[in-house]
Amino acid sequence: MTIHVLTPVHNRCAVTEKFLDDLYSQELDENLRIVIVDDGSTDGTSEMLLRRVESLPPLVTMSVVKGDGSWWWARSMAAAIDVCREFLEDGDIVVFMNDDISVPPNTLAALAAACRQLSAIIVASVRDEKDPSQLLDRGALLDPSTLTVEPLPNERSPHRFTSLAVASGRSTAYPAAVFEEGLNVDYRRLPHHLADFEFSVRASRRGKPILLAEDIFVLSHDHFSTNERQKNVLLRLTHVSSPERILTYWAFWRTVHPRLPSWQLASRFIRVVAVRSMRSATRFGTDWSARRSDEPGK
Repeated sequence: MTIHVLTPVHNRCAVTEKFLDDLYSQELDENLRIVIVDDGSTDGTSEMLLRRVESLPPLVTMSVVKGDGSWWWARSMAAAIDVCREFLEDGDIVVFMNDDISVPPNTLAALAAACRQLSAIIVASVRDEKDPSQLLDRGALLDPSTLTVEPLPNERSPHRFTSLAVASGRSTAYPAAVFEEGLNVDYRRLPHHLADFEFSVRASRRGKPILLAEDIFVLSHDHFSTNERQKNVLLRLTHVSSPERILTYWAFWRTVHPRLPSWQLASRFIRVVAVRSMRSATRFGTDWSARRSDEPGK
């Protein structure tokens, strides 16, 4: 059996190399296949990846896919899944990961074990790299009445697993069976923001519940604080990287509520957008700035 790790990268050479060091150091008794999608990096990432492909540890293989710099998260992950799908076998595990995390040596083995045992989508919690006792993120639930994504409180549950409504791309394990029949990230409708959440909603409808593993975690700097919003209203509502992009927001909730009459969804949508346009900070969805923190205006 094999664990497949899929990761998009862009212009964070040192961060990406440290992430690869963590993957190479995983304590595994099975194969590890890494698929890195380098979306047009210009900072030496491409050359570094070529070097690292030539010095792989035992049981580890790595493929590098090159984008043109306009793929963002969603198309990068769709390309990674296409590559991964050719090698998937029964019992394999596919892990979505960002490169801006530290991965403890037992993380992949623990994610894979839970994923296989429960036949579920397993999400790792995120803890503070400087103080691992501090939780930064435990996942999210959805509030259909207000069309919002609500983060779980950063208070550890006494249970081993907690139900979630969505799974992020930061560190989530999927059973290989999820990818049968061509399921993939919908990069045309959701090019960046919320694409990971939307994919997880469709994946969970294949009989795979989404569960937070309270005792499995990755480490990160605190990228969960509120970032200054783009002052240009038009860019906030239309740009690919904006968490307030209208088309992305509509596409996500259309997936969540496929049977809700369009006029009802539209009325809720307009109300929420109007409220959000008056807020001084945004809090819904995934942390988009961490994915392209080097290009906040792109």
